[in-house]
Amino acid sequence: MKDRPKSNTPKTQKRSVVFSTETLEQIEKLAVKKNVFASDIIREFVEKGLAVNGYEENIDTITAIIHQEIETSIKSLANRLAGMINRLTIISAAGYYANIAIISDLIDKDRYSSFEKIEKLARKRALVYANMKSADAIAVFMDDEEMKKAIAEVKGGTAAYVDFDV
Repeated sequence: MKDRPKSNTPKTQKRSVVFSTETLEQIEKLAVKKNVFASDIIREFVEKGLAVNGYEENIDTITAIIHQEIETSIKSLANRLAGMINRLTIISAAGYYANIAIISDLIDKDRYSSFEKIEKLARKRALVYANMKSADAIAVFMDDEEMKKAIAEVKGGTAAYVDFDV
Protein backbone atom coordinates (compact mmCIF):
# COMPACT_ATOMS: atom_id res chain seq x y z
CA MET A 1 0.00 0.00 0.00
CA LYS A 2 1.46 3.29 -1.14
CA ASP A 3 1.34 6.44 0.91
CA ARG A 4 -1.17 8.78 -0.58
CA PRO A 5 -0.31 12.47 -0.76
CA LYS A 6 -2.22 14.50 1.80
CA SER A 7 -5.01 16.60 0.38
CA ASN A 8 -4.84 20.40 0.70
CA THR A 9 -8.61 20.68 0.69
CA PRO A 10 -10.36 21.16 4.02
CA LYS A 11 -12.22 18.27 5.53
CA THR A 12 -15.86 18.11 4.54
CA GLN A 13 -18.92 16.27 5.70
CA LYS A 14 -22.09 15.53 3.86
CA ARG A 15 -25.51 16.62 5.17
CA SER A 16 -28.94 15.97 3.74
CA VAL A 17 -31.22 18.98 3.82
CA VAL A 18 -34.86 19.12 2.85
CA PHE A 19 -36.14 22.20 0.96
CA SER A 20 -39.54 23.08 -0.36
CA THR A 21 -40.06 22.58 -4.08
CA GLU A 22 -40.34 26.35 -4.57
CA THR A 23 -37.03 26.99 -2.79
CA LEU A 24 -35.27 24.28 -4.82
CA GLU A 25 -36.59 25.81 -8.05
CA GLN A 26 -35.21 29.21 -7.04
CA ILE A 27 -31.84 27.65 -6.16
CA GLU A 28 -31.73 25.84 -9.52
CA LYS A 29 -32.58 29.02 -11.46
CA LEU A 30 -29.84 30.94 -9.65
CA ALA A 31 -27.35 28.10 -10.26
CA VAL A 32 -28.13 28.11 -14.00
CA LYS A 33 -27.83 31.89 -14.10
CA LYS A 34 -24.43 31.80 -12.34
CA ASN A 35 -23.36 28.67 -14.24
CA VAL A 36 -22.58 26.72 -11.05
CA PHE A 37 -23.96 23.71 -9.22
CA ALA A 38 -26.99 24.10 -6.93
CA SER A 39 -24.84 22.81 -4.06
CA ASP A 40 -22.45 25.77 -4.63
CA ILE A 41 -25.35 28.19 -4.28
CA ILE A 42 -26.52 26.48 -1.08
CA ARG A 43 -22.98 26.53 0.40
CA GLU A 44 -22.61 30.22 -0.50
CA PHE A 45 -25.91 31.11 1.20
CA VAL A 46 -25.06 29.11 4.31
CA GLU A 47 -21.62 30.74 4.59
CA LYS A 48 -23.10 34.22 4.14
CA GLY A 49 -25.77 33.46 6.74
CA LEU A 50 -23.14 32.27 9.22
CA ALA A 51 -21.08 35.42 8.55
CA VAL A 52 -24.10 37.60 9.32
CA ASN A 53 -24.79 35.58 12.44
CA GLY A 54 -21.16 36.06 13.53
CA TYR A 55 -21.49 39.77 12.92
CA GLU A 56 -24.66 39.96 15.00
CA GLU A 57 -22.96 38.13 17.86
CA ASN A 58 -20.06 40.62 17.76
CA ILE A 59 -22.14 43.77 17.30
CA ASP A 60 -21.61 44.90 20.92
CA THR A 61 -17.85 44.57 20.58
CA ILE A 62 -17.87 46.36 17.24
CA THR A 63 -20.08 49.12 18.64
CA ALA A 64 -17.77 49.58 21.64
CA ILE A 65 -14.75 49.89 19.35
CA ILE A 66 -16.52 52.45 17.16
CA HIS A 67 -17.59 54.48 20.22
CA GLN A 68 -14.04 54.40 21.57
CA GLU A 69 -12.62 55.63 18.23
CA ILE A 70 -15.20 58.42 18.03
CA GLU A 71 -14.54 59.46 21.63
CA THR A 72 -10.79 59.55 21.01
CA SER A 73 -11.29 61.68 17.91
CA ILE A 74 -13.63 64.08 19.69
CA LYS A 75 -11.23 64.46 22.64
CA SER A 76 -8.39 65.18 20.24
CA LEU A 77 -10.44 67.82 18.41
CA ALA A 78 -11.64 69.33 21.70
CA ASN A 79 -8.05 69.65 22.92
CA ARG A 80 -7.06 71.24 19.63
CA LEU A 81 -9.96 73.72 19.83
CA ALA A 82 -9.10 74.54 23.44
CA GLY A 83 -5.53 75.29 22.38
CA MET A 84 -6.73 77.51 19.56
CA ILE A 85 -9.10 79.39 21.88
CA ASN A 86 -6.26 79.84 24.36
CA ARG A 87 -4.03 81.31 21.64
CA LEU A 88 -6.86 83.59 20.44
CA THR A 89 -7.39 84.80 24.01
CA ILE A 90 -3.71 85.64 24.32
CA ILE A 91 -3.72 87.45 20.97
CA SER A 92 -6.89 89.34 21.95
CA ALA A 93 -5.40 90.36 25.29
CA ALA A 94 -2.22 91.51 23.57
CA GLY A 95 -4.29 93.63 21.18
CA TYR A 96 -6.33 95.01 24.06
CA TYR A 97 -3.26 96.11 25.98
CA ALA A 98 -1.59 97.47 22.84
CA ASN A 99 -4.67 99.61 22.19
CA ILE A 100 -4.66 100.85 25.77
CA ALA A 101 -0.98 101.78 25.45
CA ILE A 102 -1.60 103.66 22.19
CA ILE A 103 -4.66 105.45 23.57
CA SER A 104 -2.83 106.46 26.74
CA ASP A 105 -0.10 108.08 24.60
CA LEU A 106 -2.66 109.91 22.45
CA ILE A 107 -5.10 110.93 25.19
CA ASP A 108 -5.97 114.57 25.59
CA LYS A 109 -5.01 115.11 29.22
CA ASP A 110 -7.02 118.34 29.38
CA ARG A 111 -10.24 116.63 28.26
CA TYR A 112 -10.20 113.53 30.51
CA SER A 113 -9.74 113.44 34.23
CA SER A 114 -8.91 109.74 34.43
CA PHE A 115 -7.64 107.24 31.89
CA GLU A 116 -8.78 104.45 34.21
CA LYS A 117 -12.39 105.65 33.89
CA ILE A 118 -12.13 105.60 30.08
CA GLU A 119 -10.71 102.07 30.16
CA LYS A 120 -13.49 100.98 32.55
CA LEU A 121 -16.18 102.37 30.19
CA ALA A 122 -14.54 100.58 27.25
CA ARG A 123 -14.61 97.26 29.14
CA LYS A 124 -18.27 97.75 30.06
CA ARG A 125 -19.12 98.45 26.42
CA ALA A 126 -17.24 95.30 25.38
CA LEU A 127 -19.29 93.27 27.88
CA VAL A 128 -22.49 94.67 26.39
CA TYR A 129 -21.39 93.31 22.99
CA ALA A 130 -20.28 90.01 24.50
CA ASN A 131 -23.67 89.47 26.15
CA MET A 132 -25.65 90.10 22.96
CA LYS A 133 -26.64 87.38 20.55
CA SER A 134 -24.01 87.10 17.81
CA ALA A 135 -26.23 88.48 15.04
CA ASP A 136 -27.35 91.44 17.20
CA ALA A 137 -23.81 92.22 18.31
CA ILE A 138 -22.56 92.18 14.73
CA ALA A 139 -25.44 94.40 13.56
CA VAL A 140 -24.79 96.95 16.33
CA PHE A 141 -21.04 96.77 15.82
CA MET A 142 -21.37 97.33 12.05
CA ASP A 143 -23.85 100.24 12.47
CA ASP A 144 -21.80 103.44 12.06
CA GLU A 145 -24.14 105.53 14.23
CA GLU A 146 -24.04 102.93 17.02
CA MET A 147 -20.24 102.83 16.78
CA LYS A 148 -20.05 106.64 16.94
CA LYS A 149 -22.27 106.56 20.05
CA ALA A 150 -20.06 103.90 21.65
CA ILE A 151 -16.89 105.85 20.89
CA ALA A 152 -18.47 109.06 22.21
CA GLU A 153 -19.52 107.19 25.36
CA VAL A 154 -15.98 105.94 25.88
CA LYS A 155 -14.51 109.38 25.12
CA GLY A 156 -16.94 111.03 27.49
CA GLY A 157 -19.28 112.60 24.91
CA THR A 158 -18.79 115.06 22.07
CA ALA A 159 -16.65 118.16 22.55
CA ALA A 160 -19.79 120.17 23.42
CA TYR A 161 -20.90 117.56 25.99
CA VAL A 162 -17.67 116.60 27.69
CA ASP A 163 -18.12 114.66 30.91
CA PHE A 164 -15.18 115.83 33.00
CA ASP A 165 -15.79 113.08 35.58
CA VAL A 166 -14.62 110.54 33.04
